[in-house]
Amino acid sequence: MKSWTEGIIQQWKTDSIPLNKGALIEMIAETEIALGFRFPGEFTELYLQTDGFAHQESSGCGYVIWPIHRILHEFRESDNKNFIGFADLPGHHQTIGFLKNKKGVFRNSDQQSSFADTFRECLQWMNKNTSLLH
Repeated sequence: MKSWTEGIIQQWKTDSIPLNKGALIEMIAETEIALGFRFPGEFTELYLQTDGFAHQESSGCGYVIWPIHRILHEFRESDNKNFIGFADLPGHHQTIGFLKNKKGVFRNSDQQSSFADTFRECLQWMNKNTSLLH
């Protein structure tokens, strides 16, 4: 039986999305310290296998999963230190991410109600139907 991460990664490969090699656990831990936020276990599980999309322009699926270094860069550039983005829809000004004080996954434009309950659920929805993101 395939793990959920294998299914997600296989979908991206089927969609011809170039992926980065997995992140080092030390890199993830250092980023968590810099953000003042601990990523959910599912996030770490996936990022150990692939550190986001290799190209940061729009993919065939419409969204882009960021590598760890971009997550940290975007956080440092943002005025909102409660929101930690990990994906976006280029051209739509829509960022998907975590809030430090709430469980779930949120859109930057709607930080009151979650887009998905978990990181895994978010990626599964994003792979199935990007219209949910708009």
